[in-house]
Order: sequence, then C-alpha cells, then structure tokens
Amino acid sequence: MLIAILNQSNGAVADADVKTMTEAITTQIQDVATAWNRAPATVTFYNSAGAVPAGAYGVAIVPTIDGQPAGVVGYHVENWGVVAAQPILANAQTLTGDWSVSSTLSHEVLEMFIDPACNLWAVNGQGPAYSLEVCDPVEAPTYTDPVSGASVSNFVFPSWFDPQGTAPFDKLRQVTAPFTIAAAGYANYVRGGQFTNAAGGYANYVHGGQMQQQFGTTYPGWRKAMKSPPAPSMARSQRILGLWHT
Repeated sequence: MLIAILNQSNGAVADADVKTMTEAITTQIQDVATAWNRAPATVTFYNSAGAVPAGAYGVAIVPTIDGQPAGVVGYHVENWGVVAAQPILANAQTLTGDWSVSSTLSHEVLEMFIDPACNLWAVNGQGPAYSLEVCDPVEAPTYTDPVSGASVSNFVFPSWFDPQGTAPFDKLRQVTAPFTIAAAGYANYVRGGQFTNAAGGYANYVHGGQMQQQFGTTYPGWRKAMKSPPAPSMARSQRILGLWHT
C-alpha cells in the first residue's frame, strides 16, 4: 500500500514541514503495522499530484475544505483524504503539539491505512456498532517522533474493538477498557441498527439505526465542528449509513 502525501496548502504549510511530517508518519506506521499485524504501508511525499503513481492512496494538505462547515479540519474516504491547514493553524501549531497539522495528518493516514475501504465496523456486544477508527478514541494527547521531532496521533490497538479485549488498548495507555474514550477523544457509533445477510449469505451489513457521537470531557469545542458530515457532493461511497471518517 502506497500513501502519497501532497502539500496543496498554498503556502499555509511549507514543503519542508510536510516532508518532516511524512518522515514521522513513515516511522510511526511501522509501529501501527506491528500492532495490527499488517504489512507496513509506504508513506511518501510528492511535489505534485501528477507524480503520484496510479493506484496510490493520497492525503493532501489544503488551505480549507470547500463546501464543508466552518472549522472542518480533515476527513478521509475510500482512497483519498484531506487536512485543512487554516482552521488548525488558527488554534494550534504546524509540527508540534496536540491538534497540530502534523498530528492531524498522522490521524488521517493511520485511519486510511487500517480501513482503506472506509467500511469496517465493530460491535461492542451491547448493541452499538462502532466505526473502525483507530485514532478517534484517543486523539490526544499526541506523542513526538524521536527523529523528526514532529507530533503524531495516538492510536488504539485491535483489543479496543474487542468486547473481550485485554490491555493495552492504545499506544499511550490512555484508556483502560474496550470501546471507551480518552478525555480528549471521541467516537462515532450506530445504535439501533440491524445486521442483515447480504445476497448469497456471505456477508453482513448494517442498516437503520441512528448515528451518534460521544466526546471526551476535555475535547475542544473548536474541533467538534470537524465532526459534521461531508457535503453530499463529497460524500461519495463512504461508510454505510453515510457515516463519515474524521
């Protein structure tokens, strides 16, 4: 899997800084791959979209996300994602600290890596089905890549999505039980949906129910705006029920 990083921020973020973020994520994704028993993805910075190989996944840093509610700072769908620099830089730093451009880019890349088709769910054993987002529940605090010095997102382990899972549940040991969120985390889930056999009986899908969100006690208000759904023109084929990734 190749994940291409593009800087299309119109000068809001320097190429040199995006290269530093990419270096940090390249190191981090080895750790994530081990935790999730996956082959590591290759994360590469490209100077232009035309240089990105066919078939690559991509995340672009842009100034703002057109057609989205004010404050939206990032999301991903299927094989591409975006991070909006300006709303972040109005409240946080470029390379370091919680909520930075760097940690937001890490967040989107890791979630694309673990659920590239944007269609995975986990049922907590009590009814709700949670979207398989590996950074949402523990979005902050972040941690620092020791080589580049850039901040990257915390992430949960497979045990977080297992009702019988055992510790540890995340990289920074912020949560102590499956399906729980850190003080600065959040979660998207569906309550009241039904799982139905698809044609032929080889798969199940969820339908109906009501999408809900849960925010930790210290989750910043300015970030909650990013949790609004993408506009219909940009939604395309996302998670069943229109549940979005952020």
